[in-house]
Amino acid sequence: MRNEKLAMGNWRSIKTPLIAPTIRAGAMLLVLGLVLCTAVFAQEIKFSGEAKTGIYWQQTQQEGQDVDAFVDMKSTDDAGGDHGRFRLNIDYANGKDFGMRMRLNWETWRPSAINAPPEWTYAFGYGNFFDNQMTISVGRLGGSPWGTGGPEMWKELEDKGAGGARVEWKPAFVPGQLNVGFVLNYFNSDMDQGWPQGKPLSLLNILRESIIGVSYSDDAFLIRMAYRFDDEYDAKQDNKLTGSIEDEFIYRIEERVLAKYLPGFQIWALGDLYAPSTDAIQWLRNWLFIQYAPDLFTAQVRVGYEYITSRSDFFVKPSLYWNFFDKLLSIGTSFTYCQDFGDGKLYEGSPYRYIEVEPRIQLNFTSSYIAFAYNFKQEYIHPWPGLKPGAEPLKQTQWMNLRFCIYF
Repeated sequence: MRNEKLAMGNWRSIKTPLIAPTIRAGAMLLVLGLVLCTAVFAQEIKFSGEAKTGIYWQQTQQEGQDVDAFVDMKSTDDAGGDHGRFRLNIDYANGKDFGMRMRLNWETWRPSAINAPPEWTYAFGYGNFFDNQMTISVGRLGGSPWGTGGPEMWKELEDKGAGGARVEWKPAFVPGQLNVGFVLNYFNSDMDQGWPQGKPLSLLNILRESIIGVSYSDDAFLIRMAYRFDDEYDAKQDNKLTGSIEDEFIYRIEERVLAKYLPGFQIWALGDLYAPSTDAIQWLRNWLFIQYAPDLFTAQVRVGYEYITSRSDFFVKPSLYWNFFDKLLSIGTSFTYCQDFGDGKLYEGSPYRYIEVEPRIQLNFTSSYIAFAYNFKQEYIHPWPGLKPGAEPLKQTQWMNLRFCIYF
């Protein structure tokens, strides 16, 4: 929102609520049109993206209360939190040394959401120097070489709410592929942490929001790490009273040797640690994946440890999906068991935090799929007023989702 306010500051005099969003959307389409015109002449531009949506039904019930059900249009397969997602990636290369990368996301399609036009997730130009041993990127940054990479935990530390500059050093004399660099970035949280009135904002305050990153890969393994510093000038909305440090550390580690002897076998880990420099880490996520995916099936076990304030969650999620007719049809299910412990345990007498099962059937076509998934989840939550004596604070949720996706 901060960069939107800065960019749209000259339009605040427009009183009609329908005009400003229309102008913003029109400006985005104009920029996209100019990019397309450039592509016609340059013929060095690549387009890719996805379109996802679906039909969603959900039913929820808490112990002793009425059933709550609703139907909506959405996809639960990494498609945003609204009706769906339309994503367009634009990569333009002006020769080998200069170019730009852009990503347009449109995830709010509701007619009532007049103030939610498509968003440029990132849009930056880059230049390669010294035989591609140094890359400098400037703009609204994204596509980080030091991100977690997924699945599900798609995390980058470059703040997309403001501009920045990223410098990557990729020395050719090092065996394998080494990438070391830093990012000059802006504040990534609200800037009203009780900053003394009249105290000037210095260059040092901004430099304290910088990011350092490193990645290395060869035939044996891959590792990525990034660390974001933090300045006292900003704070997240729910963290203003404490004034805690809000630095962050992310990583990804992959093992690549075993796949040479057992094709389709993978082991990798992802992590996200928030405020690791404090005495008590505010929250963290550590996930480990072990997967074997030959042509006939995909078997995976995910083990995770997550910490939020004073509560810890440990979970294990095995899954198995069989492929039929040369992977045209995929049928399988996943199961999740999660146990919470610590001072912040939601219900002291609970034997588990939640259990979840999700069977799925999916038809895979060229660059598209249609899938149907059913999910049943039972979880213990905080006791609520009115809970009958002797009853447990259980919440049960089940949903069905018919999903549609096209990749292009």
